[in-house]
Amino acid sequence: VSALRDANGGIIPSYDFSKAKTIVSIGADFLGTWIAPTEFASQWAKGRKVSKVNKNMSKHYQFETIMSVTGANADERIAIKPSQEGAVVASLYNAIATKIGSSLISAPKFNNDNIAKAAADLVASKGESLVVSGSNDVSVQQLINGINGLLGSFGSTINLGASVNY
Repeated sequence: VSALRDANGGIIPSYDFSKAKTIVSIGADFLGTWIAPTEFASQWAKGRKVSKVNKNMSKHYQFETIMSVTGANADERIAIKPSQEGAVVASLYNAIATKIGSSLISAPKFNNDNIAKAAADLVASKGESLVVSGSNDVSVQQLINGINGLLGSFGSTINLGASVNY
């Protein structure tokens, strides 16, 4: 969690999975062990219940190296090698940037159809999407922040003004 804190100016932001129509997690077991799983599980479950108010269930992609509680509950679980984590994040960033007409970054590519599908769903739910990572690499967490910035997640599904102090 120290890389997450360092990438966010010394704080751990508040996440609200209930406000996300599309969720992508790269190695963050937010339903099992990552930061506040009890809180996140409740939020995640709200987005999964279809009702008169919530007509569509949230879509959840999980890229991970080992099976987790979160991965077992995802709509799409994509197994990756630990060495591929940075390439997954960079490829997701570039796929989103391509769709919205933003600048690309130079990075290794991770070729997988699920990157394109996840990017399309994230862009379609811009402002109501959330991308998280369990990586303890500051550069990966900074790139995750870049993705969430492209998607307009800050101020909706991510609150930097209400840091958590677990």
